[in-house]
Amino acid sequence: MGLGAHTAQEVLKRDPEQAMASLEYVITLAEAGLAEMRALIFELRPESLETEGLVAALTKQVVVMHARYKLAVETDLGEDTDLSLEKKHALYRIAQEALHNIVKHARASNVVLRLARQEREVFLEVCDNGKGFDPTGPFPGHLGVRSMRERVAKIGGTLTIKSAPGQGTCIHVRVPLEVESE
Repeated sequence: MGLGAHTAQEVLKRDPEQAMASLEYVITLAEAGLAEMRALIFELRPESLETEGLVAALTKQVVVMHARYKLAVETDLGEDTDLSLEKKHALYRIAQEALHNIVKHARASNVVLRLARQEREVFLEVCDNGKGFDPTGPFPGHLGVRSMRERVAKIGGTLTIKSAPGQGTCIHVRVPLEVESE
């Protein structure tokens, strides 16, 4: 942006047309930068999680993934369930991490994100048809799977990863619903 602005400044008097082109370039970069910053801020603290619920936050995350990485995600999110904010936050972060892992590692062409209530628990599933991996292996320098496991354990849920090299990956999370006080 600075280079474009300096170019516009230098050629303004002798070639106004080139100056205008440089300014248009700077404006385009500024708008793209603003959109990227908004997306990053949303990822750091998705306000819609508190105000609109988990389904809305996941929907917005899918839009961000498509805009930034051209990752097409099929969603089946159902309706929001009564979960504590802590559980909603954990499920959101797990889905976010799974989607980012797909972008970074899987080379998938098909991704499915599901969220559903099943009896007394909430079920989250993120599946892809990517290159897969051995989920029992060590991942030195990679904290994604470990952070997902820690988040699930903290909210009393279970995490299952089904994958094998060349077979895609499915992340399954089950979290108990809060016990209603009588």
